[in-house]
Amino acid sequence: MILTSSLNLEAACRQNWDVIVIGAGPAGAVAALQLARQNLRILLVERKTFPRYKVCGCCLNQRAITALQQIGLGDLLSSAGAVPLTQFRMQYQGRDAVVTLPGGLAVSREVFDTQLVQSAIDAGAEFLQETSAMLVGTSENQTSRTVELCCQGQTAGSASAKIILAADGLGHPSLQNCAGFDMQVAPDSRIGVGAAFTVKDHAAYPAGMIHMAIHRSGYAGLVRVEGENLNLAAAIDRDFIKQCAGPANAVLQILRESGSAILPEMHQCSFKGTLPVTRKTLRPVGDRLFVLGDAAGYLEPFTGEGMANAITEGMAVAQLVPEGLAHWNSTLEQKWLRTHAALTDDRLFWCRWLARLLRSPSAVSWGVRLFHLFPGMARPIVARLNH
Repeated sequence: MILTSSLNLEAACRQNWDVIVIGAGPAGAVAALQLARQNLRILLVERKTFPRYKVCGCCLNQRAITALQQIGLGDLLSSAGAVPLTQFRMQYQGRDAVVTLPGGLAVSREVFDTQLVQSAIDAGAEFLQETSAMLVGTSENQTSRTVELCCQGQTAGSASAKIILAADGLGHPSLQNCAGFDMQVAPDSRIGVGAAFTVKDHAAYPAGMIHMAIHRSGYAGLVRVEGENLNLAAAIDRDFIKQCAGPANAVLQILRESGSAILPEMHQCSFKGTLPVTRKTLRPVGDRLFVLGDAAGYLEPFTGEGMANAITEGMAVAQLVPEGLAHWNSTLEQKWLRTHAALTDDRLFWCRWLARLLRSPSAVSWGVRLFHLFPGMARPIVARLNH
């Protein structure tokens, strides 16, 4: 499915919007969908052209699936060709362990995000792609905020809304000219690396299983998505990428040393990278502004935690926006801080705890051996991440 903008930039600048949503990933698209269903004037702005590839594990855990069903998007997953997930396999230094998953699906971000945006458009949201947005100044007479809209690197106009949602991913570039939205980046944060392959041979990486290759300097997750596609997403130490002379060689080294299969297609594709991933925005709210999804803080995913968090935050912020449209105050800002913390903090703790364990060779070695012999020991951890 190829998306086109539902209006042009000039029309976007002429209108007075209730909400401008910056970023059309799961958090932004779900928020735009839910707000459009409330008959609000919504502008969803995206700097990329859809469909677009994104470095991501492409997994939806049971929490994400349940959330989508709650907002009437359960059929979207089947129409997208999402692949059911039943197992999680860890490999380290030639050893492996397989754990049962309590449900889950794998679907490429090209397909999933495009269908989410189309759902928002169908609900009445306007969509403007190939356009970046930058929040400027402070609120105008305490009733609206303004964003500069840029096309091909040039400012092309500005649009105003009563409330802005910043859901534009790692580093939230839309807020770079606004004070008070500093991000705390972990000194040892890894770099995200991803690639997608068309692979007809399913023997090495069969459908229905998340494959995780673990290395002292990072890990790589591989999963079959719709069609003949295999998605790879990794988190790798920056020094190791330099040592290997690039992300592609680093990924291949991780697969090789873990005992995972290296496919011919992996030598022929282009690997993409991200900013350092372990980060959070110290205060994800401001005057007539909510920050959500990866823009608020990155949840290092293992079985789809990041996607689940983005979807649930999109749903949650849509419940607070009507109150903000009627009357914005500091009490509302505190509500979002509490909501964001409730949705994120506990899962953030567990994901970062697991990420820390993966940096310890001895912990990984003993963990893989124990889970191989007693797979039931991993179930409480998996359940905790999926709740």
